[in-house]
Amino acid sequence: MQQRQEAGGAMKDAGAAAVEWLAAAFPDTACSIAAPQEAFGSPADFWAEASMDVESCLAYQDRFASGMDDKIRAAHLIAFYSHQLCLAAGAIYLASGAVPVVSGLRFERYVRSDGGREVEAGRFHFLVEVPTADALAGEERGRRFHDAFVRHMKPIIALLRRRCGLSGRAQWRLAADGLTGAFLEIGRRRDQEAAAIERALGIVKRGGSPLSSPELHYEKVNAEAHGGALARTYRIRSGCCLYYRTEGGDFCDTCVLLKAETRRERLRAHLRASEGQPAGSEVVDCPSPRV
Repeated sequence: MQQRQEAGGAMKDAGAAAVEWLAAAFPDTACSIAAPQEAFGSPADFWAEASMDVESCLAYQDRFASGMDDKIRAAHLIAFYSHQLCLAAGAIYLASGAVPVVSGLRFERYVRSDGGREVEAGRFHFLVEVPTADALAGEERGRRFHDAFVRHMKPIIALLRRRCGLSGRAQWRLAADGLTGAFLEIGRRRDQEAAAIERALGIVKRGGSPLSSPELHYEKVNAEAHGGALARTYRIRSGCCLYYRTEGGDFCDTCVLLKAETRRERLRAHLRASEGQPAGSEVVDCPSPRV
């Protein structure tokens, strides 16, 4: 009994440390463990039918491009939300093995740096509970994360399908992309890229899962540059954010709609352009919000 309590306490401590690390590494996502519940709404209320929170989040997507319709807004929102959710939940999971439960949610404005300027942007703020649990095998942990993520996303995807007309299958692919992209970023920042990739694939590549698709994978890209040989692993998407349908839009460099060699050439160019720079938090997906 004492060993179980000590293991549970260590898991909570690791989860709290992961949240602190997340705030420094990814300030565009906010997560709290100990915070007043009244400062947050419940996820069910946030994603309710005709919710003003949903409408505000859909309207916020217009900052990413001009000429969006509701389907494009929904595609961007589900990609945006699932990525931020999995940065928060993934940081805790990869550090502690715990599968956090989202008990509160809000969309908030914050100030971020953009090219030396301070600009206002929006982010999701998650209030989470980190459960104590017995030590579990990796496979069981992966199943728990998968089931919790699917359970959380299911009503959101159903709501956006009704509200915006974007199919559930298209949204599940974008949600899986958000998860695998977030895990890659966390692993890269923590110097545990291979382990994070293995954990992510163990979640999304489950038989019968709505997250599973043959197109979703990781790929190592190599390029020659002035400083010598370069290499980086990218997450190749299974879904499309529809950015190419906006005014002046294009396909993202990891887009599932690109031919494989065209995509690789784009990623080699991206890799050369980023030579000498930290990997940062980019996943070469949707564009950043316009300011």
